[in-house]
Amino acid sequence: MNSPTHSLLALAVLSKRGETKRNWAVFIGSLLPDLAIYLWFPYQALIKGESGKRIWDELYFEPPMQNLIALFNSIPIYAALAIIGYVARTKLWGKCLLFFALAALIHMATDLPVHGHDAYRHFWPISEWRFYSPISYWETDHHAGWVSLVEAVIALGSIAILWRRFPKRWVRIVLGLLALLYVAMQVMMRLASFGFGG
Repeated sequence: MNSPTHSLLALAVLSKRGETKRNWAVFIGSLLPDLAIYLWFPYQALIKGESGKRIWDELYFEPPMQNLIALFNSIPIYAALAIIGYVARTKLWGKCLLFFALAALIHMATDLPVHGHDAYRHFWPISEWRFYSPISYWETDHHAGWVSLVEAVIALGSIAILWRRFPKRWVRIVLGLLALLYVAMQVMMRLASFGFGG
């Protein structure tokens, strides 16, 4: 799944009105598993001058990047953090750690079934095993069109939940823009699949 969908789903499941620190912990936890990629790609492209093709076809699958991805997407690590947070949940840091870790685990639970040939080692450091899914959120020959439709439904459902939960105008403006973006992406993908637009 794409990062915004991970965040929307985690916030829909775990956020609570009036608990700003908890909500920020959820938001950060929902994005952290993808952080390695967001830092790594600009470094490779802008500083090292690598081409996009080489970055995604070769460097992405080499040990340095795969090890970073394994670290940032480790279910055992986030499960351990969730347990620590649960034990210390009466303290603010423990509560924030718990929701941070739960958001990251939601991210991984929705990533694991939609990565095909680029599957992650989600159980590192306990195991090197990877689940190579027959469906993918981005590979067209692995049903990406259908997966993106399901992802859009999850995102729009999450937006609807958050819309009701958070009545502030600025929140609703952001949610409305995200909803329009998801709908526009689906329309463009469907048009492209019928041969329109190039």
